[in-house]
Amino acid sequence: MSKFIVLVISSFTALIVLSGCNGIDSKPAPQKVTVVKQTIIQKASAKDIAKVIRDERLMQVSNMPEKEFVVYGEGIAPMDTISPAQATALAKRAAVIDAYRQLGEKLFGIRVNAKETVKDAALKDSRIVTQVNGLVKNANVTENSYKDGLYTVRMELKMSGARWKEIFSY
Repeated sequence: MSKFIVLVISSFTALIVLSGCNGIDSKPAPQKVTVVKQTIIQKASAKDIAKVIRDERLMQVSNMPEKEFVVYGEGIAPMDTISPAQATALAKRAAVIDAYRQLGEKLFGIRVNAKETVKDAALKDSRIVTQVNGLVKNANVTENSYKDGLYTVRMELKMSGARWKEIFSY
């Protein structure tokens, strides 16, 4: 029986040696490449964007003329005031607000909603509502006058061409 065990062990050893199996793989194992996607978020202010536009000359702002808007606002003095000074002050305030409204209409446009009611083939009710939303800054009153209870102001807004493009180029 010992010859049988020696024969099996030697056969097994010969088989391993002749097959070339040494337990080490001759080809290196392929390595997995992992791609990591990163998103970088960078915030930029309006000043930074304007500077890049000027520096890179993406817009021709040097040749743009200055924009000027002129409106005339009117305000009426109310009848139930305590004094003429109060009537004048209230009329002036109404005229300035009217001028700002007109500038807002010119710069940002106006929203108009209308509704009409017809009954028995006749117009019963007609309502028109207008609305202006916008921010008007740096407007100046250049002239004003008060005559016969009507206060009139001349308001103008001057804006550089670069500022105009920055705000309204959309």
